[in-house]
Amino acid sequence: MESLIEHLRDLFQKGGPVQYVILAASIYGGILVFERWLKYRSIASRMDELLTMIYDVTEIDDKAMEKMDKAFPMGRIAWVAWESRMLGREGMLEKVRVRFSTEELYILRRLGAVAVIGSLLPMVGLLGTVVGMIVAFNAIAVYGTGDPKILADGISQALLTTEAGLITSIPLLYIHQMLTDQAELITRKMDTFSTHLIQVIPSS
Repeated sequence: MESLIEHLRDLFQKGGPVQYVILAASIYGGILVFERWLKYRSIASRMDELLTMIYDVTEIDDKAMEKMDKAFPMGRIAWVAWESRMLGREGMLEKVRVRFSTEELYILRRLGAVAVIGSLLPMVGLLGTVVGMIVAFNAIAVYGTGDPKILADGISQALLTTEAGLITSIPLLYIHQMLTDQAELITRKMDTFSTHLIQVIPSS
């Protein structure tokens, strides 16, 4: 274990400051991914239950509304529809549309940040490549080509940062796409729920 830690420390030292930028960005991206995964898992655990419930009734009543948890997007939409039922179908539909847009943004938030981080990591790695090559050429200018170790250090820095940028970017972008697909599925189910909900809530 200690040898692994020493090896990683050595890699970061050889990679230069850019390597630490890549590490910080990838950790932040990982935190965002984990938070979204937990959120979508929590939402999905209640969605099918609420969809089944409204499909099984012809009219929502107070007892059914007690099951609409405001901690979840569909529950918040249901309560907006319920509290605006005196406005009639059109009024209720308008309120639900506004709330739906808010909840959709809530579901999709942070995915953009994950995509940006995943896209920028290879560029940061490329920046490290440029910095490493500058170091290598400066070494050649000062010491000539007589000492290959000086040249190798600059090239090593260039290759390590490029590798780090790609290694962290590829899984992050892949997971981002998976989360995006899950968010779209949740949004479609939420739309189905909202449409059917308006039909089963009694209006004036």
